[in-house]
Amino acid sequence: MIDTLLADLRYAVRTLRKSPGFAAAAILTLALAIGSNTAVFSVVNSVLLRPLPFAEQDRLFMLAEQSRQGGFRPPSYPTFLDWQAQSSAFVDLAYVRGGGQRLTGPEGVQSVIVSVVSPGFFATLGERPLMGRLFTPDEERAGTHVAVLSYALWQGRFGGDPHILGKTLSLTAGVFSVVGVLPHDVAYPPWASEQLYVPIATVAATDRALTQRGFHADCRIIGRLKSGVTAKQAKTGLDGVAQREAAAYPEFNADWTSVALIPLRDEILDNTRPQLLVLVAAVGLVLMIGCVNVANLTLARAGARGRELAIRSALGAGRGRVVRQLLTESLVLASVGAVLGVVIAHGAIALLKRAAPGVLPRLETVRVDGWVLAFALGVTVITAVAVGLFPALRAARPDLTDSLKQGTAGAGTGRGRQRLRGALVTSEIALAVVLVVGAGLLIRSLWQLRAVNPGFDAQGLVTFWISPPPTRAQNPARLAALYTQVEDAARALPGVTSVALTNFTPLSPAGLPSPVEIPGRAPDPERDPRVWFMTVSPGYFRTMRIPLRGGREFTEGDLSGGPAVIVNEAFARAFWPGLDPIGRQVTLHKAVQGRPDFGDPLPGRVVGVVGDVRKFSLDTPAEPQVYVPFTRNVWGHMSLVVRTAVVPTGFLATLSRTVRQVDPDIPMTLSDGRSAADTIDITAGLESRQLDTWLLGSFAAAALLLAAIGIYGLLAYAVGQRRRELGIRLALGASRGDVMAQVVGDGIRLAGMGIGVGVLLALAVTRLLTALLYGVRATDPATFVGVVALLTLVSLVASYLPARRAARVDPMVALRYE
Repeated sequence: MIDTLLADLRYAVRTLRKSPGFAAAAILTLALAIGSNTAVFSVVNSVLLRPLPFAEQDRLFMLAEQSRQGGFRPPSYPTFLDWQAQSSAFVDLAYVRGGGQRLTGPEGVQSVIVSVVSPGFFATLGERPLMGRLFTPDEERAGTHVAVLSYALWQGRFGGDPHILGKTLSLTAGVFSVVGVLPHDVAYPPWASEQLYVPIATVAATDRALTQRGFHADCRIIGRLKSGVTAKQAKTGLDGVAQREAAAYPEFNADWTSVALIPLRDEILDNTRPQLLVLVAAVGLVLMIGCVNVANLTLARAGARGRELAIRSALGAGRGRVVRQLLTESLVLASVGAVLGVVIAHGAIALLKRAAPGVLPRLETVRVDGWVLAFALGVTVITAVAVGLFPALRAARPDLTDSLKQGTAGAGTGRGRQRLRGALVTSEIALAVVLVVGAGLLIRSLWQLRAVNPGFDAQGLVTFWISPPPTRAQNPARLAALYTQVEDAARALPGVTSVALTNFTPLSPAGLPSPVEIPGRAPDPERDPRVWFMTVSPGYFRTMRIPLRGGREFTEGDLSGGPAVIVNEAFARAFWPGLDPIGRQVTLHKAVQGRPDFGDPLPGRVVGVVGDVRKFSLDTPAEPQVYVPFTRNVWGHMSLVVRTAVVPTGFLATLSRTVRQVDPDIPMTLSDGRSAADTIDITAGLESRQLDTWLLGSFAAAALLLAAIGIYGLLAYAVGQRRRELGIRLALGASRGDVMAQVVGDGIRLAGMGIGVGVLLALAVTRLLTALLYGVRATDPATFVGVVALLTLVSLVASYLPARRAARVDPMVALRYE
């Protein structure tokens, strides 16, 4: 049997060498199909299928407070302590809160995310260190100054220093000794890949947020269920605790009467599952189209080899022997295509990591490993059978008399075989329509999202984060003077047209909702919208190019403590519908440095109304915002916004040096600054949408190309087999235009049937994309019409080339050849 198999392999290789064009077309088609499937599977395997690096992940949950209206928020630290003491459903609960601190080193002062963790945090997750160790119980309780680094921080800030253990780090909270490094696939909480962890006891005495029941920012609670306890049972117990807290602390918890248990896996993966499943379906269609295309080529080639197969049968070769030989040839093609496909997949993964870092969770763990190679092997076998079995079964039943009598000229021209090949091409086109429609919908959705007016002009705008040392905040007047000096220094840079300050830039994930009091209007917590508290410097609206709708902007005179405030149109619509807001009174509450809640009332009088600005993302409506001069409520950190005519190369580095010349203790790295256009892409979710569109568009382009090759191959083969017929037609007076019209008509008829079937399939399938679309329906008529026109044009081009060849047939040469 082995000898026979080796003989079949040798014969298959010799046969394919005699048809290099067929072999090259089939191998490249399969390489593209198998490579795209292997690349996507490697991503799905690492992101969705591979377990999280935590022990018994199905028992890990992220816990959040839930309001009566269904909203969620992370619990405060006092609430966490109550849950920990009163819940018996968990092995343990752990608390973590992240925040920026200053890291002082040889390169100067930099900012770094520091996550303070409660005792048992790593034990709750079930983590193991890559290097060194984790915190001991004594270190967690005593607040020893020890730190554990994330893998990304160890690699990015310390260059993967193998001697990092035992080194000291000078942070805002003190000097810490590095005792361990986490593995590369561990990064929790997911707010930053570069972070370090310290015991919460080290900051308990100085961090007032840990004593405030109203503080809910930048924190997580995780819990590991006890064995035998269900999530529903744990939720029931915690709901009782939440209801008791709502009664005990109505000013903080009155509306938050239940607890949500979210599987930790769902929190980390977020909404990537539907995105990846769409890509899996897309590459599956590419594989099907590729198989159909190669099967079509194989069927045509088997038809042309009718005389050879008939002779083999006449000499005693059984049907099974012929099928095995043809399947061996398909296996050789698929194997070579798989090897090239793995190379393509490896390159595609590397490109994806460089082009879209941080867009997908766990992307850094994606690689071509043993599971991916096993998948590629399985796809290869399935593909070999798919592209070879049916043509082999057809070819193994030749009509010996006709095949031996016809020779090779008319082999494979039977109507049944032509109809079968036409059906295969039609199915290719139908599948291509589905893919192209899906890509078209995503492209239109991205176009619509990019057309959304964010409320400001991002071109030529640069944002920079300024976080002075906490000691500066003890004197608000000196801190405001420092901000003004930074503003003046940036304004003096060449090319800068305007500069301003703000506590939160638009389309950033950060914000602070403010209590609002309006004379004569009773507050309605269930219906009143959130109001976002903004502090800005004069010139902010001019720098951001936020339009002024009424009244005036802030002036330098407002910095001295006047009551002037400015609201946006959404604020005016929500609180004074149909009325002129200019001159009306509003009371906010001042945010106090070092406290997570609001302080003294901050009365104001509306002096201006500005246009709406998208707060968090482009696909969510604008919310009410109120602006006050930054000197009335000086924040411990601000964002510098700088407008230039053109952002020159190296401008961010120049701006960083300029700011640090004003105060060298301001921690700042280039990652703290970016163009506002980049900010829109990142924070509005456009990077993720762009990745989906780019990938699906690439698969759709491949499907379109394969469909065009299918049409061209079928018609070119038919023209080659009909040379004698076409010669006779031309000899009898048919015009070359008639011949071209007939061939093009055959192609258009095939394309028309495929497009019709594909449109019906797309109407049913594209509804699955609804969650990924913005401003476009899944049945968008413009997209469908455009795709039909595109496929028709591609079909015309693919049909024209064989038609032109048919029109150039010389009747005398064709008849003499026959």
